[in-house]
Amino acid sequence: MNREIWRVVLISLFSVIFGFGLGAPFETLVAGLVAYSLWTFRVISQLFSWIDKGMRGFPPDTDGVWGEISDTLNRQRRRHRRTQERMRRTINRITRLTGALEEGIVVLRSDLTIDWWNSSAAGLLALRSNDRGTAVTNLIRGPEFVSYISQKEFDGSLKLSSINPSDPVLQVSASFFGADEIVLVVTDITRMTNLEQLRKEFVGNVSHELRTPLTVMRGYLETLQDIPGNSQMVAKAFSQMSDQVVRMEALANDLILISRLESDDHPPKVEAVNLYQLLESIVAEAELLSESQHSISLDCEDNCIIDADAADLRSVLGNIVFNAVRHNPQGADVAIKVTRYKSYINVSVKDSGKGIDPMEIPRLTERFYRGDSSRNSDTGGTGLGLAIVKHALTRCDGRLTINSRLGQGAEFVCRFPLVPRS
Repeated sequence: MNREIWRVVLISLFSVIFGFGLGAPFETLVAGLVAYSLWTFRVISQLFSWIDKGMRGFPPDTDGVWGEISDTLNRQRRRHRRTQERMRRTINRITRLTGALEEGIVVLRSDLTIDWWNSSAAGLLALRSNDRGTAVTNLIRGPEFVSYISQKEFDGSLKLSSINPSDPVLQVSASFFGADEIVLVVTDITRMTNLEQLRKEFVGNVSHELRTPLTVMRGYLETLQDIPGNSQMVAKAFSQMSDQVVRMEALANDLILISRLESDDHPPKVEAVNLYQLLESIVAEAELLSESQHSISLDCEDNCIIDADAADLRSVLGNIVFNAVRHNPQGADVAIKVTRYKSYINVSVKDSGKGIDPMEIPRLTERFYRGDSSRNSDTGGTGLGLAIVKHALTRCDGRLTINSRLGQGAEFVCRFPLVPRS
């Protein structure tokens, strides 16, 4: 800038001095400034022409303020190109990374139209290049998906099943990002679904097949036990064998029940259930199981009605109450309390027994899992009780909360939602 100012000053002085020699200093000054202006306009024109062409090649060769401007723009151009190159490499790397994923990724605009997808999504959803800008609900028309993708907040995932058995089973999960855009993650769970179905069928079939030989064995054992003249050792052997057959029958029955709960896709049969009468019958069975070794109390209103599947409700509450009897020592108290709230009912089963290690609580609903205090055959349980509770509660839209510490007893709280009545 200083050089440009000095240039204007020198041109002006030279024009005035030269003008005095010609006897027209003002006219020569004007002529000098006009010449400088024309030169400046020429430089500016070259500079803008270079900019309009995308600043390719070298900038105009000039000095002064316009030379500094062109040099600054040229430096910015080089930095911009380096930034572009870094971004291009990053985008290519991300594209290769998403292309290598087995999960399909689809990016949706705020209006649910498709903006981008990776190669896995193209294969799983049969997307084509002309699908960009198409509403995703036009490609996936299932009412469950339309309801899921229209949520204001996404919770969990959705399983997309096809009518055609040969089509893959897909799982879709969505989340918001950016300016109200949505990213869909599509996973092919066909193999996992088939394995799970195979497992369910295997468990169900084996459990059913076990029933017949166990029934025959129990019948023969009862007959052999009644034969007069059995020695004490033989009688003890028959008694132990009979106990084990009974345990195997209980295990088979529980396996059949949990298999039914897992494979039953039909909605539960909801009916009005008198919770007091149900719990009263469960308490009566628990007292027989306890053989007067535990103190069992019930706190529930006589007319407490809940809309639920009676069989599922009995499985949930029966297993929890019977576990409280089986897994606690003689003299323990078992208190059952029903509390009604505005939108839900809590059923609490609290005991004063030996309690549960808090580290084991998250695993209690796993199949065949037993805490250290119950890893023996004295309790008579199958290890499936709380797994059955979990599945039955899921069908009831309920929730199980377990509170316990070693030596301080345990509390199992079942929460059941209340359905408004018309």
